Amino acid sequence: MRMYKLIINLLFIIAFIVVIWINFFEDLYITTTFFKNADKFNRLVENISMAYITSYIFYIVIYVFKSKQDERVILPFIADYVFVAMNNCVYFCYSMRSKSGLEYFPFERNTKIYPNEEELKIICSKINPNEIDKDKPVLPGFTPIPHFFGVMIKYVHSIDYFIKIVLEKSAFLDVELLRILTDIQTHGFHQEMMSYDKSMLLTAKHRHDNLMIYKDSLRTYFELFIKLEKYSKDHLKQYVERESLKVKSINK
Repeated sequence: MRMYKLIINLLFIIAFIVVIWINFFEDLYITTTFFKNADKFNRLVENISMAYITSYIFYIVIYVFKSKQDERVILPFIADYVFVAMNNCVYFCYSMRSKSGLEYFPFERNTKIYPNEEELKIICSKINPNEIDKDKPVLPGFTPIPHFFGVMIKYVHSIDYFIKIVLEKSAFLDVELLRILTDIQTHGFHQEMMSYDKSMLLTAKHRHDNLMIYKDSLRTYFELFIKLEKYSKDHLKQYVERESLKVKSINK
């Protein structure tokens, strides 16, 4: 995209210089061995240059200005939903840390919340996804998810929901963000959790009594979210509108 912009801007500068050259420096007319009539050749070059300048101005007014106006409206929407998707992954990490007894981190956007290789070994070996949590508090009006496997399905479905909302505005996403979000959606762990319908949160059972089968998959899954955190800090944080998201600054 940057190369494309560089080329069209460079061509505009060349076309502008050519028009000035032909109209104000007649003694320095462009001549070639193919066209003996220098005046006709220079008029042809001038007409081509003027046509390009006109199309360039049309491009700036109709496309660039309009895109900038649209971005001011759409980017806050995109930023909010990207951060909400990341929050769901952070809550997922909190749930795993809490269940396995790992260190607690305050809820500012700290990338240390994402488990490293050693922490994932502990998490995946200690958590039994099918074990029913009998001591889990029951809030009035809520049906608790009895086992951790249902919790995993719930968070991935929530992440997928918000990513889909963002991808609906793909025309306003740059290639890097589009790639990260698509990689998350097509990741093996994400796809496996999405293969369980959301209605199965309370009844789905995993075939193993630990999560070791997911250790490597979870590592690469969280690496994508760390990339998304860093991208959001550099490109989206300034567009966030929700007050509840603004207070959670990204720390490293």
